[in-house]
Amino acid sequence: MEGLGEKKPWGKLSRLLGAETEAASELFLCKKEWTIGRKKGCDLSFPGNKLVSGEHCKIIVDEKSGVVSLEDTSTNGTVINQQKVVKKQTYPLKNGDIIYVVYKKNEPENNVAYLYKSLNSEQDNMQELADNISAVTAMKNQPEQHPSTGLDDGPSIQTASVASLTSDAEQDGQPPPKKKLKYEVDCPSSHAPPPSSNVKGTSEDAKPSSVKPDKMEETLTCIICQELLHDCVSLQPCMHTFCAACYSGWMERSSLCPTCRCPVERICKNHILNNLVEAYLLQHPEKCRSEEDRRSMDARNKITQDMLQPKVRRSFSDEEGSSEDLLELSDVDSESSDISQPYTVCRQCPGYGRHNVQPPPYPPPLETDASQSTGDAPSTSATFPAVTQEYVCSSQGSHVICTCCFQPMPDRRSEREQTPHVPPQQCTVCLQSFCHMYWGCTRLGCFGCLAPFCELNLGEKCLDSVLNNNNYESDILKNYLASRGLTWKDLVHESLAAIQRGVFMLPDYRINGSTVLCYFCGLRNFRDLTYQYRQNIPPAELPVTVTSRPNCYWGRNCRTQVKAHHAMKFNHICEQTRFKN
Repeated sequence: MEGLGEKKPWGKLSRLLGAETEAASELFLCKKEWTIGRKKGCDLSFPGNKLVSGEHCKIIVDEKSGVVSLEDTSTNGTVINQQKVVKKQTYPLKNGDIIYVVYKKNEPENNVAYLYKSLNSEQDNMQELADNISAVTAMKNQPEQHPSTGLDDGPSIQTASVASLTSDAEQDGQPPPKKKLKYEVDCPSSHAPPPSSNVKGTSEDAKPSSVKPDKMEETLTCIICQELLHDCVSLQPCMHTFCAACYSGWMERSSLCPTCRCPVERICKNHILNNLVEAYLLQHPEKCRSEEDRRSMDARNKITQDMLQPKVRRSFSDEEGSSEDLLELSDVDSESSDISQPYTVCRQCPGYGRHNVQPPPYPPPLETDASQSTGDAPSTSATFPAVTQEYVCSSQGSHVICTCCFQPMPDRRSEREQTPHVPPQQCTVCLQSFCHMYWGCTRLGCFGCLAPFCELNLGEKCLDSVLNNNNYESDILKNYLASRGLTWKDLVHESLAAIQRGVFMLPDYRINGSTVLCYFCGLRNFRDLTYQYRQNIPPAELPVTVTSRPNCYWGRNCRTQVKAHHAMKFNHICEQTRFKN
């Protein structure tokens, strides 16, 4: 194929806005490789569409043969004529093919589709003639599949007419009218399938109006694989559902929901939807996945049991033989997940050694020097206070569950009000229970889930995006501290001293350096102190590029400050001055 340089286009993409509208824009394909995606460097870019991948697909032309193909490189998939392209594989493009960059059955208004038109007429004619000859040959080889119409010579006459028309078309050097021949052959057969695979350029709305979409199938379809759900899981808090295998591949690249981009806090099994899928497949067995496909889905499922760990607190009443929420039900179907399970006992219960206590969800740490660094090992300490080591639970004593490691401990919160020597067991702000100060938390990676505010370990990355998720302002603060040899711990101590002097103020007046807080409440108040610390830095000690920026109208409440170009242009360490009401 000659003349495939960048000056002479070999194809054209026309955007489809609807079933009955003309193309809104046309793109001529001149290069050997044409890229489509969300990145700005793509030839066809969708920077504001989150349903399009960064590098969604490529359209490639072979300079020698002129064959045009599409290679899918996306996450959600590319659809050609309502047929999904296998990832990392190529699909030959033909004149009139409709390329769906975004294809959603339940939300057709969000679909993004382009019509491909080839500008190489010779290659199209050869390809069209080859398709017609292969279709006619298949018809000749299977004459007995057509049902009888009452005339003995009916099918043979039609086959002969098709063959004669084909030969005439070959002699004239023009391809036969494929659509007309296809309908002539298929019309006498009342049970023959409709001509869909060889008809090109048809849109999604070209289906017969008598065929109604299956609403149940649309509801039970995974948006990632566009097939019926298999081993369904739901994400919280958005409650969107996906196949476990499909989401396993997604969560390796992102911690956000594939549908709404909401941060995922928990994964759980969706037994109701799984039961609905099983009932639906009993009525429609032809839509079942193949055995090989199911084995492949199970092998790609990387969601383990610890990811399904529930977050329900359990409490026991004072009455013998009764309890509230005896055991926390897991997300796995099990006959043992009911009230018939034994009572959970803690380390200080009299019968702790005689009961079959389930092991903690996290393995015990190895006693090595590397594992004793902060944040790499559990916060369990062997030097407990004597009031903790000597305590033994009564036979009817109540227990609380640690929010961090999900392990029970005796409830001694009321006793602490009369005996201050009892270690604290709950956060002062959120009142959640934690065992770190009582006998040490057993969860791997625990920084210290409960401690006085001045001793709370927030981790070395606590300054990342600490100022209202504004990375630029946070980097200014980190550079300021680094230039003076200060750390985040020094910032905490200076800020707590400023609270004592009345310079800084927190929303909760009860909080000071000795207030017992959990990690999350401590981090929330640390952000408030960090903002006030940054606000009180003298302008003379900051670079000129920082102090020369004008204040943003929205101040610290600005929702655009998370974008780098806006954060660099305006100062957001200020209060809102406009539109306060």
